[in-house]
Parts: sequence; structure tokens; C-alpha cells
Amino acid sequence: MRRLHHPAPETFRTPSGLTAHLWRGADAARAPVVLIHGYGSNVLFNWVKTGWLEPLAKHGRSILAVDLPGHGTSAEVDPAGVRAEDLLVDLRTLLVDHLQAGVSTAPVTVHGYSLGSRLAWQFAAANPELVALLVMGGSPASDRLFGLDSDAARRWAREGTPPRDGLTRAVVTVAAAMPDQNLPHVVELLLSLAQEPFDFAAAVPAVPTLVVAGEKDEIAVGASHLAQLVRRAGAAARFVEIPGRTHVNVLTSRIYKDSVLDALP
Repeated sequence: MRRLHHPAPETFRTPSGLTAHLWRGADAARAPVVLIHGYGSNVLFNWVKTGWLEPLAKHGRSILAVDLPGHGTSAEVDPAGVRAEDLLVDLRTLLVDHLQAGVSTAPVTVHGYSLGSRLAWQFAAANPELVALLVMGGSPASDRLFGLDSDAARRWAREGTPPRDGLTRAVVTVAAAMPDQNLPHVVELLLSLAQEPFDFAAAVPAVPTLVVAGEKDEIAVGASHLAQLVRRAGAAARFVEIPGRTHVNVLTSRIYKDSVLDALP
């Protein structure tokens, strides 16, 4: 993968089409960090170019960052039929086989952004023993994907015809902003995950949680409610709002990075 002044990571491909990039940290006793990017993004643009690797590496952390099927270095993978459970199983296997077996036996920090935060939430709920800290960045507070017009979304990805449905148009056209996209595959992952309605309240992770959102992030409106759900489940949770930041530029915020670094176990 392309990179910015970082050593080449070890790379693994999973059965569901995740491509995982592992940077081994200097301190094997410190809990590793797992990074899950958002829809239409990838490891390079979500985490590398926004400056997340350097501060984590300075803390001696190993970093496992994944490109979701159809995205980034997984762009050639057709995600049709992939379900959230497939991705969660592969994430667990990556943690057990490549982190706990060769990097650290400590529970990890799982940091998801946007769509990645939904997957991080589900992973922490299903595997609390593996998660020392959950970070939810730019997370929607409810599931909008189930209402997408699949035919219109696929037609846009193939032909560029804008969907008439406002929700579908607002969601799927985000992918076009990123360079070098395989648009049919990017959109197909979203539609595959949308086959199963998702409710944050259905399975709440009882693990320490940090929820972060930009003040002007229209996608993450109501994200503070996620921290409330975690507290009701019996775990510590905090919500941090980043002044003046949107869904896109909050990732470069120093306040965001410092909040995560301060919360790391």
C-alpha cells in the first residue's frame, strides 16, 4: 500500500476480504490498537494521511489497521453477500492469530470511524474480553442503511445516475469524493451490510468507551447517546465534542488524537 514515511507493514488478507496492515510497536506490553475506517475511505486516507500512526507509534503501540472489502487495498474484492458477522469473525481471528500470538497478549483498543465505528461496537459487544477500550469516532447514533434504494445505488455506481431518493443519494455519493475508488465494490459493501438492520441498543458493549464527534458533524448527531448506553450497561464512557469540526476534518484534530491517547490503557 502507499504510505507516508512509515515502514512497510506486514499484510494479511482474510476470507471475507479484509486486508489487514500490521505495524509492530516498540513496547509489546502495551495494548495494541485496531483501526477500522469509514465507508468510502481506507487505511491510507482515514488513518495515515490524517496523522494517526505517529502518535500511536510514539506510545509504543502496535497498530492493526484494516481495509474493508471493496476499499483501499481490498478494492478488487467484491463484497456482495458479506455480512457484519463475517467481518467480526475475521477481526477476531486477526487479533488472536497476529496480535495475541505475536505482538501482545493484552486486550486491544478498537477504534472505529463512521461505518467502522458500527463494526467496532459490534465487535466489542461480542468480544468484551478482547477489548480494553472502544473508541467510537464520527458514529451515527442510528442505522440509516436499511432504508437505501439498492437498485438506484448500484445504478449510480455503474453509470453515474444520481438516485432520486434523498437518503440514498446522500449516503452513496460520499464514495465518489475519494480518489481511485472501485465505486461498484464500495457501494456493494454498504448494501450488503444494509441487508441486516442494526440497532446500537440491541447489544451494548460493557467496556470502557470514548465517543468522539465533531460539533458540525451532521452524520454523528446524537452520538453522545452511545456513551449513555454504555454507562447503563455498567462501563465507563465519555463523550467528547470537537469544536468547529465536521465529519471529514475532525480526523485531523489534535483534540481528537489527544483524547484517544489520554484514554489508552
